[in-house]
Amino acid sequence: MNIDALSRSLEHLVSSHPAMGLLETTFGTALKRGPLPRETLQRFLACHVASVRSVPTSILAVALRVTTELLPHDYFNAHAVAARTLFAATHEFGLANTEAGITQTHFQLYRDGLRSWGFDPAEILRDPHVFPECAEINAYIDEVAMHGPVAAALACQFALEEVADREFVLLWEGFSRHWQAYGLSGPDDVALSFYQIHTVQEPLHGQYGLEALTMYLQHVPVAESVLIDGVADWMAIYHRWLQAFERAFFS
Repeated sequence: MNIDALSRSLEHLVSSHPAMGLLETTFGTALKRGPLPRETLQRFLACHVASVRSVPTSILAVALRVTTELLPHDYFNAHAVAARTLFAATHEFGLANTEAGITQTHFQLYRDGLRSWGFDPAEILRDPHVFPECAEINAYIDEVAMHGPVAAALACQFALEEVADREFVLLWEGFSRHWQAYGLSGPDDVALSFYQIHTVQEPLHGQYGLEALTMYLQHVPVAESVLIDGVADWMAIYHRWLQAFERAFFS
């Protein structure tokens, strides 16, 4: 297996997938066109909050499984491979700056952001209008991270981080463009902090995710199809999730 060529193929599989075009037209063009009405905004936020539930725990699960599987192959480097996946968790869990101690987790940033939007976080979590694709994407992430082949889980994690990089840039750009219409204090309002922090942190997550995958492959032979399917399956479910957003908010 040519690992470098495979890496380029996986990156192309993400960037060329129809989901990325839909991401640009929904979270990109449509959000920038004008502010969402208040009730629509509430449902949008509820659906997005519901959709990220499994991300932090899936990172931990994949890192643990990578470590366990690689220890018999490379005792002293197994944790170094898993660290490439675990890097994203340091941001999710507020552990990125060890000198500052434990800082706000991403979910705490989202909670404070919801309050700055003027919404009750508890009501957002109880919103009855969250569409089923939000639960579907979480169930898929959990299943692959905890029970799928480790190589497929790494491939899925890489693809998830790659799309998240662009997704959060577009969310921040779209919402911040209309900060006055949304009643926010400015582009740096707390309401936008959850999105803004991802524009800073997310680019490295996909890169390190790909490194973890390639380092893993140096020790554990895996059919190329497992990796391609791992990325393709994630992109397919992500596409369905975006289609649900398109129907609900931008049709």
